[in-house]
Amino acid sequence: MDTVVVIILLLFGLLFGTISSLAGIGGGGFYMSLMILLLAIPINEARDTSSFIIVIFSGVTFINYFRQGKVDIKLSLIFAGFALLGGITSTLFFIAFPIDNTILKIVIASVILASGLNMIRKALKTFNSQRFNNDKQEFGFSFETFEHSSNLNKGIPLFFLAGFIAYLTGIGGGMLFVPTLSIIFEIPIHFATAISSVMIFFIGIYNATVKIFIGEIHYIGGILIAIGAIFGSIVGTKVSGKMPKSHLQFLVAIVLMALAIRMYF
Repeated sequence: MDTVVVIILLLFGLLFGTISSLAGIGGGGFYMSLMILLLAIPINEARDTSSFIIVIFSGVTFINYFRQGKVDIKLSLIFAGFALLGGITSTLFFIAFPIDNTILKIVIASVILASGLNMIRKALKTFNSQRFNNDKQEFGFSFETFEHSSNLNKGIPLFFLAGFIAYLTGIGGGMLFVPTLSIIFEIPIHFATAISSVMIFFIGIYNATVKIFIGEIHYIGGILIAIGAIFGSIVGTKVSGKMPKSHLQFLVAIVLMALAIRMYF
């Protein structure tokens, strides 16, 4: 592989890894586009390789956020488990009842776009509020005082549905997980992006394992991008801890809206 191509893969992996860890998404759309455009590989191979990259990248993100105390393992495992169950159900459903999911993608893109706009509204509200009180509320959040039982009961059907829709449309879980955690569960954005990243890791283990055995992975390109993404994950998780709540909300909103608009075309 040409040296220039290697450098480009590493640099873009670094960029996409930073953005993905900050926004709490897997970044599959970024990686797939890069491989298709730069390496000229088939879309199926790019999709399988993306699953391989995501599990490596999100594993490092998981470790970094766990060290920062922003992750509740029990909550993440349960939510991820039901999202995965929803994804498996979606796969079986799609096999039994083949459908054209173009309309569904448009509907979901609209929901995500609306979530992004709502996130901007929250960011503006946060920005205009008193900084001292806002910071105290954000970083005073604790999973020890979080209403686990009631939120688990609410979260099970929501994340099953999120997993079902994500796998059916191919949009990736993070685009649905972050708005659900932040808007519906009212978990502070720093914690919501962290939990979403951990959920993506647990789900990614299953995806990557399946792709390794029955898929077609471009290992050289995938490893190079993954190396860059690992360093990007380290940068992103460190920046997240220092980034004001409103700024992170704006960033997540922009990423969500950009990906939603991309789904329309």
